[in-house]
Amino acid sequence: MAEPHVITALRAKRAEISGNVHDLERKLARHRASLAAIDATIRLYAPELDPDAIPPKRTYRRTRYFAKGELSRRVIDVLRQASGKPMTTAAITSAIVADKGFPIGEGALSEAVTDMVLAVLRRLSKRGEVAKSGTSRNAQWALALELLY
Repeated sequence: MAEPHVITALRAKRAEISGNVHDLERKLARHRASLAAIDATIRLYAPELDPDAIPPKRTYRRTRYFAKGELSRRVIDVLRQASGKPMTTAAITSAIVADKGFPIGEGALSEAVTDMVLAVLRRLSKRGEVAKSGTSRNAQWALALELLY
């Protein structure tokens, strides 16, 4: 038989998770009711419009690793320090992870930061602030000339 303190801890954890599930189910029911009311109103004002054809808006989840705008600033700073030399996404990520003081070589964290850096680089590229050369894993990034100095 398991130790009593193990059972006590497992019971407490189960109660906590069960409470979270119950709370989420209540919220889900409330959101579904709101959605049904909105759909009925849409059908009232625009019968030809199918509310199910409206794509859901992706929710934004705030990262706890960086403050608002911090990652973009760090990416630009790293590229600025490279003095116009193109850098890979991995090199940019490594510089940011080291500068931020995160544990180096931690798989999940490094992978998450790499994904976030890549998203920032793509956004900056669309704005014309960063230039990309190469494709896929061989892609390298550099600051646009007007942002170098």
